[in-house]
Amino acid sequence: MTEQQTDTATDEDVAKTLADYERIVQATGEWNGREATEFTNDGVTWSPVWVKTEAHPTPLAARSRVHRIGVLYPAEEVVLWDEAFPAENPDWQKVWTERPRVLFGAFTARRALKAAFREALRDRREPDDLPDARDAAPVPEARDWDLEIATAATVDELKGVWSDARTARARTGPREVAYNVRLTELSAAAMHARDRGLRAVEAALQKDEHAWTPDQAKPTPHPPTVELRPATAPRPRIPAQHRPRNSEMSAALAAAVSDAESHDRPVPGAVRRATRKQAKP
Repeated sequence: MTEQQTDTATDEDVAKTLADYERIVQATGEWNGREATEFTNDGVTWSPVWVKTEAHPTPLAARSRVHRIGVLYPAEEVVLWDEAFPAENPDWQKVWTERPRVLFGAFTARRALKAAFREALRDRREPDDLPDARDAAPVPEARDWDLEIATAATVDELKGVWSDARTARARTGPREVAYNVRLTELSAAAMHARDRGLRAVEAALQKDEHAWTPDQAKPTPHPPTVELRPATAPRPRIPAQHRPRNSEMSAALAAAVSDAESHDRPVPGAVRRATRKQAKP
């Protein structure tokens, strides 16, 4: 819509402008649909159908959701009528007041499309658009996300690129596949580098061990060990009078003496002498 179309803008003109926005975002290949714009008079009940009444000549607010492939949640814009109403343009005020559902609804839908595809719609503005700090902000230079993912040199660098892609709403299904493949490659490379480092340290330790000379490895001599054994003490000589008596021998001698006497035979002298020795205390 142009300035000349203000007084004569029809519903078809508004629909055509909105269709132009959708055509632009469809060209990105990531368009996944837009939900019907909903209106509310109290902020609680929302409906895509709104009818002007004496109590509510204009809606309180409107909201619209746009879905983008690769983005988990839809981009949603909730706009208050008082904030969107073109107060600085009397011509557009008249059109908005006469057809609030069409003009206000299209305005909210365009805001949602811009929120989801800001890089594609940053140059599009309509006469009834309000100054928007997000539109006025400098647009960062376009980045080649596919190239940055493919050429990331470290895991940290790759994760940083993927985080930036999320902020820029540049994540897509194919890019996520490429990200996971590259992440696997970099993780494997980092593991191999760590293994090489461990092997290098082990080799250095083995080299130092082999560099020892026999003198360095020779153990410290110790003094000879002398085993000390206790000397065997001589057995004391016990006098005969203190030696223990042999009771069996005494009994045998006594039996021999008694036998000789009972048969009137002489007792041998050796027996008598032995008997006397055994009888001594």
